[in-house]
Amino acid sequence: MGLAWLDGDAEDREGGIADAGGLPLFETFTGDTQTWVVDGVLKWAPSPRRQLKVQGEYMHREESGAIADAGVLLADDYGSTQSGWYLQSVYQFAPRWRVGARYDSLDSGTPHYTLAPDGLLSASPERVSLMLDWNPSEFSRLRAQYDWDDARDDNSSLKDGDRILRLQYLYGIGAHGAHKY
Repeated sequence: MGLAWLDGDAEDREGGIADAGGLPLFETFTGDTQTWVVDGVLKWAPSPRRQLKVQGEYMHREESGAIADAGVLLADDYGSTQSGWYLQSVYQFAPRWRVGARYDSLDSGTPHYTLAPDGLLSASPERVSLMLDWNPSEFSRLRAQYDWDDARDDNSSLKDGDRILRLQYLYGIGAHGAHKY
């Protein structure tokens, strides 16, 4: 388990929020930001042939301060709250085979300031991923992963989002912990 709290001060941080058309609503942010993080990992290995790993994390961020465009102060009562989390699990069911699942969710929050109508900038994308991999040797891995991702979808519904199939071949060469060549 882990717990973290990050506290920061931003001064003229670039990268404002964009409107629905992609145009920036402001250029800089000056203010306070706090982020809280909770994470954990659970591992279960009843034998070398079977292993289970469950992992998750939750993050929450709050910002308050002032925004400016071209150096002109636009609002001094800017506030934003965002959060996100994921939970994933990977199960090794045979010596060289693993299967896994993951769920991600983000709440981009709704910035509160006079220039943005409530709800204009909020989004809540989510993604579900399934994977299967096979290790033909200690140096290589073949992986197939399928994602249902609604990050680019306006409806926030997994049935209408992107469907992504990834096929990967990973190969490690060179010196590593087990061998010095």
